[in-house]
Order: sequence, then structure tokens, then C-alpha cells
Amino acid sequence: MTDTREDWSASAPHGVEAFYFDELDSTNACAVAMAEGGHRTPLWLVAGTQTAGRGRRGRVWTSAIGNLYASHLCFPLLKADAMGSLPFALSLAIRDTFIALGAYADDVQVKWPNDVLIGGRKASGILAESAADGAGGLAYLVIGIGLNLAHHPSDAQFPATDLKTVTGQGVPVREAFAALAVSVERALTRLGAADWPQVREEWLAHAWGMGERRVFQTANERFEGRAETLATDGGLVVSLDGGGQMRLYAGDIFPVADPKRGF
Repeated sequence: MTDTREDWSASAPHGVEAFYFDELDSTNACAVAMAEGGHRTPLWLVAGTQTAGRGRRGRVWTSAIGNLYASHLCFPLLKADAMGSLPFALSLAIRDTFIALGAYADDVQVKWPNDVLIGGRKASGILAESAADGAGGLAYLVIGIGLNLAHHPSDAQFPATDLKTVTGQGVPVREAFAALAVSVERALTRLGAADWPQVREEWLAHAWGMGERRVFQTANERFEGRAETLATDGGLVVSLDGGGQMRLYAGDIFPVADPKRGF
């Protein structure tokens, strides 16, 4: 961490500390290190930029100044097996955040497994990390979230955008953080109340690509099929071109026309 920090706790839900740093290597890495070091109260870490930001599946997360990079260290009363539903609840929380910050609701969609799109382009990223407590629960949970507020990568595998490009208005990072922290708190409360059926229904109502032919990319193969629905266990149900169905639990989806660029 850098030597100086700014207390943003007033912008977080009651009882949750929040600290802003001009620069961190990775908000998630710092939050995990704190948890492993014995920190046991809810906390948000926010960075103006990251020197080693991480995305899903080991990808580098570009961290231009002006976007939001935040990680929430928390200790929810969730079973470890609830982690499968977490990405969908968080995606909806980010969708709510973008709408609260000025995005038009009909333009904001969720994309399996945990992306949020504005106008069909990626505008956020999620990286959740946790440790089990040995009794079927979680010792801790770290939720890392990046929101494209003012900048987006031009060479992303899936086309990207940012909130300023979409709305024409800049949003202060602290204002965006305050909206996000409230939405994430609500998402964790929903999962703690076993609200997964409603989360699933809401996710499907705003999902990109359902009922359409797509290209599916896993760690080992790429194939085409039709995205049908989200199974009750969080798997994506795909109808295969050769007949039959399968469920995906990890991977990416792209439009059929150009899977490398997204269109």
C-alpha cells in the first residue's frame, strides 16, 4: 500500500470502513493480505489506479485514473456453496449502480458469468476471492469490482465502453463508490436471505444473449450453440449444434459474427 490514505468511511454503509489510496498494486491482493493477516471487520479499499490489477481467470485489469477500482473485505453468513450464485447477485448490483449514476436502464444488461454491459459493451469487471472456514462457511470474502467511469480499453477481447462515453457526463469516483457500496451490501443481504430464486429470475430478465446463437469459449475449446437459460445451480444451459445440451460453469460468450472482437 501507499503511505497515505483517505478515509472514505462516510461514503460506505454504516459500520463499514472505507479507505482510498491514490495507488495500490491490487485492491484485491491488499484485501486478501489483510484477511490472511487477521483483519476481521468489514472494509472497502479503493484505489485511484492499480499497478497490478487483476481480472477473472488471471487476466490483467487495466487501471486508468478516473475509473473505480474497489475491493470489499467482508464476512457474510454464507455457506461456501453460495459462491456459485454470488456473481449473478453482484452483476445485478453493478447494473443498479450504473443506472443510479445515470445510465439508461434498458441499455444496461448482465452477461454470463459476471459482466455488465452498457449498450452491448463491457463496462465492469468482478473478481471474488474467498477462504472456507472448515465448517462449510466462509472465513472471509473479498469482492473486487472495477467500473469503467471515464475510460475503457480499446483493444479488449470483448468491446468495452465507459459511463462518460455513454451518458456524456463525468462521475466523481467517490460518488460512484458510494452507490456501489450500497448496491453490494444489498446483494449480500439478498444471498444471506436465500433469495437466489429471485436473483436468478431478475438476472435472466436483464441477460444479454439468452435465446440466441453465440460462440462459447472455455479453457479448452470454442464452439457455437444457443444460450438457453440459467440453471438453478448457476450453470449456463447451452443447446449444441449437433444436438443435446450442456452446462457451462466457466468461460466466455461472444457474438457469432466475430468471436475475437465481439461483433
